[in-house]
Amino acid sequence: MDRDSHMIWKNEIFTIESIIDKTLWDRQLINNFQKNLSQILNEIYKCSYSINANKKIYVSLSFAGDKKITELNDIYRKKNLPTNVLAFPSLNKTKNEIFLGDIIFSAETIFKEAKKDGKSFINHLIHLFIHSFLHLLGYDHLTKDKAKIMERLEIKILENLKIDNPYE
Repeated sequence: MDRDSHMIWKNEIFTIESIIDKTLWDRQLINNFQKNLSQILNEIYKCSYSINANKKIYVSLSFAGDKKITELNDIYRKKNLPTNVLAFPSLNKTKNEIFLGDIIFSAETIFKEAKKDGKSFINHLIHLFIHSFLHLLGYDHLTKDKAKIMERLEIKILENLKIDNPYE
């Protein structure tokens, strides 16, 4: 039995390709995420000012779990523990295309955080997608000033999506 599912979501600017571990991710949740994806991407595009609309933008998503994300976190960040999401920016650009990079989610960690913080799972997932997508665009939170810029942008995008500020 195949435990992974492959999906591609497209609009005029973006192509999002994903691998979904069906043993960890509920099909309805993925459908709900997909239903919101065009609007999420449009808000990121409108608010970030760092996307070239003349090029096709590609992003790879992996809907995985704690086991996979712990492995990657250990290899690339030397932290042998799970985290909610990892983003791996890419500099792969051609004349008409940009591959921004990879985003990997952990179902178990995201669920635990959402439950602990009293957030809906889908809203937490959307926030983490926006956060990691901004990392792929070059935003970071390594200094207080950069963190403020990134947080403000996340909050603005989430507000436009009618999702509460996760930092309050």
